[in-house]
Amino acid sequence: MGKAYPIFTINSGSVRKGAVVSTLALKGANIEIPAILVGETGRGRNRGVLPVHLPSALYAEWKEKGTVTVEAAEIGATKKGAPKLFAKEKTDCEEKAICVFPTKIGFRGSNSHTGDRTGETKKDSWGDEVIEFLPFPGDVLTEGSIAQGTAGRAGGGTQMIAVLSKDAVFRTGYSGRLYGAPRAHYYTYTGEGEVLAMTWEERSLADVF
Repeated sequence: MGKAYPIFTINSGSVRKGAVVSTLALKGANIEIPAILVGETGRGRNRGVLPVHLPSALYAEWKEKGTVTVEAAEIGATKKGAPKLFAKEKTDCEEKAICVFPTKIGFRGSNSHTGDRTGETKKDSWGDEVIEFLPFPGDVLTEGSIAQGTAGRAGGGTQMIAVLSKDAVFRTGYSGRLYGAPRAHYYTYTGEGEVLAMTWEERSLADVF
């Protein structure tokens, strides 16, 4: 620990500072803890949990409202070695960012989290040319899954919380019926308090990353 990184929520092309810390009930222990949650519960689904230690002022707000927004945190571990965040009042290091991805899926579709385009293509099982991507460049702290349909078989995808380095280029992609919405967004963390988000067409015109 020792470095407080900024936190962003990146929701399928929409970026905002901070992340919502919710309440997780641990029924076996009969206690509630503050945590950032991704994914879902139920058949064909899985919830990802990242516990958050809150300083006194934020803890009081969380106890009163059940949720609180945090904008900076150090990355540490639970007593058993699992990832845990220690919320701070402000950022003191911008070399990396903690990013929460509640990424959507299209109707009867899926999603993906990757790196940038490689510039190459390959043929899929249907013989069509498809774009190749680099591996996702982030360090995943936790992940969960979402799904459609009672049994979770109508569609499904992944949501995650990850640490991204400054200037890394990453992407969220969506398949299924999107009703005119973009099929992917590209991002880069500038290291200056923001994450840029663009479609491929916007990125080609802006030429900033």
